[in-house]
Amino acid sequence: MEKSKDSRSRLRLSVKITAALLLAAAAAFALRCDIAVRKYGISTDKLSSPVRIVLLTDLHSSKYGRAQSTLINAIDKQSPDIILLGGDIADDKVPHERTWQLLENIGRRFPCYYVSGNHEYWSGNADAIKKKISSYGVTVLEGENITIDINGQKLLLGGIDDPEEYGSFSVNEGWSKKLYKMSADTDGELFSVLLSHRPEAAEHYSKTAYDLILCGHAHGGQVRLPYILNGLYAPNQGLFPKYAGGYYDLGKNGMIVSRGLCKDLKPRVFNRPEIAVVDVVGSRG
Repeated sequence: MEKSKDSRSRLRLSVKITAALLLAAAAAFALRCDIAVRKYGISTDKLSSPVRIVLLTDLHSSKYGRAQSTLINAIDKQSPDIILLGGDIADDKVPHERTWQLLENIGRRFPCYYVSGNHEYWSGNADAIKKKISSYGVTVLEGENITIDINGQKLLLGGIDDPEEYGSFSVNEGWSKKLYKMSADTDGELFSVLLSHRPEAAEHYSKTAYDLILCGHAHGGQVRLPYILNGLYAPNQGLFPKYAGGYYDLGKNGMIVSRGLCKDLKPRVFNRPEIAVVDVVGSRG
């Protein structure tokens, strides 16, 4: 009888240990913060050869290995033609050292272009941050279009500052007027990309002449559940955001929203930090 009780006790203990281990493993998987590489393919008849864009957003000065080596290695493996920095690369509370470590490495090895996010403005030092970013060889875009040459072909790249330029956390009239003015100055013969921090402005983007819009800000909705929930909450979109991360068809153009690289006190659940890789494939003969 005593042996039977001991056997049952050992069995219950074994079940509890197994359950605890399975729960710990599930939690570790759900809370993974190693970098994901998310790839997108875009086809256009405005290019004759492929262009690879790496989109980095919402770093918030998060740490990725010694001197950002883990992030830098992940970028290098993608062999980008250009790197686009979609805002909140620096933060308003976290020291900027890790941001500078990243830019010091990539800014002089790749063509890099940057637009601001809300946190750079919240720091109260947006102009100084932009100047520092520029010092690493990164082109800072503040509401203009530029023509760039990649692999012997021309693309049009537009970049617009965060709406906080106008002292507003939300998309506002001053910001939208600037966007539409930029759109009116595009060249329809060139494949055009708009770099902007805010995905919630999708309705505005859909009315522009840009072929592709690249954004961040939403942090992937912070909490995701595979096949069930595509994001719990995003700033400026609230609960169950429509534009949390991924590709969105806006009608005559499309928008890609990166889930970003931020690692902070708020847990990312089934929502690994990511770099987005956009392969624009030309079909022009």
